[in-house]
Amino acid sequence: MTRAAETADRSDPEGGARAGRPRAGRLPPGLTPRGLTREQAALYCGCETVEAFDSWVRRGIVPGPIRGTHRWDRKAIDHALDRRSGLLARNEPDIDAWLAEHAG
Repeated sequence: MTRAAETADRSDPEGGARAGRPRAGRLPPGLTPRGLTREQAALYCGCETVEAFDSWVRRGIVPGPIRGTHRWDRKAIDHALDRRSGLLARNEPDIDAWLAEHAG
């Protein structure tokens, strides 16, 4: 076992990934996470502040977090912005209708 692995095991007595939890780390370059934190979602949308992003959510420009989480779905944000900017036909269902229909 390498010194880094030994150190990691000592710092995480429950075994980290072996206990079914992913180890903290970074995604490979070019891979954007699907579930974004509020701060990441704000940056992703180009909002200069989290408060501006919160305003977009309140005004229905982008959807709120995934039900039961504190994460925003990157694809749902894309879909909402595509509709808002006219890239999708108006007769497509809005994200809230789609989410309600596909809720598990």
